Amino acid sequence: MLYMKFAVPFVLWAWVLSSTYARYVVPQVANLYASLERLEEGRGNSALFPKVIAFSIKIVLTFVQMYVLSTWSAYSVLRTLRFVQSPDIKKWICYLLAFLICEGALGVVARREEYRGFLSIVHSAMAMGLFVIFAFNPSLMKDTYPWLIRAMGVDF
Repeated sequence: MLYMKFAVPFVLWAWVLSSTYARYVVPQVANLYASLERLEEGRGNSALFPKVIAFSIKIVLTFVQMYVLSTWSAYSVLRTLRFVQSPDIKKWICYLLAFLICEGALGVVARREEYRGFLSIVHSAMAMGLFVIFAFNPSLMKDTYPWLIRAMGVDF
């Protein structure tokens, strides 16, 4: 029953994240990628400036999406750290549940995204991998997500 108390609200938040991000953010990013592809193709092969601008915007977009989606991974680990402080809880069960829930939500988002080259998918792959990295070394979150650590009230 304790694990249900951990998993059920977590699954609901995962559903909110995956459905909201997939419904509202993914189409906007796809439109932006389409615009950037038209910018790259619009001037012919000789124009270097539009290609550099388009590539730069794609890199910035990749890092922004990576930060946003990795926030979910950080939240998942912090939620798990907060819950496993109880002595009656087996940590490995909570981490396994958190991994499945976190990766499931990120997988739904990744599945909805259209493949348009490496930069269009690397943010999802990094966010999925960061759950494992943060789980093994939570102190890596201190520089990137100090606001989330304070909001969650987790000390480590």
